Amino acid sequence: MRGLICDDHPLMREAVAGALRDRWPNLTLDEAGDYPTAWRLAEAGGPAFCLVDLDMPGAAPVDGVAALHACAPQALILALTGLTDAGLLEAVRAAGAAEVFSKNTDATLLIANLAERLPELQGAEAARLPPRQQQVLGLLAEGLTNKEIARRLAISPATVKIHVARLTTWLGAANRTDAAVRAQRARVLRSGG
Repeated sequence: MRGLICDDHPLMREAVAGALRDRWPNLTLDEAGDYPTAWRLAEAGGPAFCLVDLDMPGAAPVDGVAALHACAPQALILALTGLTDAGLLEAVRAAGAAEVFSKNTDATLLIANLAERLPELQGAEAARLPPRQQQVLGLLAEGLTNKEIARRLAISPATVKIHVARLTTWLGAANRTDAAVRAQRARVLRSGG
């Protein structure tokens, strides 16, 4: 899968790219520091998603996002910004941005949003889950408690609790029920649990 990171600050691009590569090592990422480069890369590369800083050289935010959407209409566009004008942010959404995030947003929230909106990202990485976590996730999805999962897998409830916490974080879920729902939606669960 290919993504496009657009920000006129190299350090910001590197930080976002690093966070995404930590989560999805096989992800191909293109980077742009201005709108014209972003449009060219979007048109040539056919990215599945674009993370775009609204305040970049080459265009006003609304025009920049509209042109990016025209160059890659299939791409999920998530805007990152320090701008706070509500009317401008609404116009950016109307121009093609699926969501607008403050640059103060924690990277885990951004990654969770990408994973939720692009299930193929989590489906592709499901093989990276250790077999025991796959088992715990399957039993979690069946509605079993930690004690029941522990008995079924012949491990301690404390170990199950650790697995559930890791899975919840990995899925960007609020709790164990949300984790099971997200896993099913993203097709992370293998058949047979």
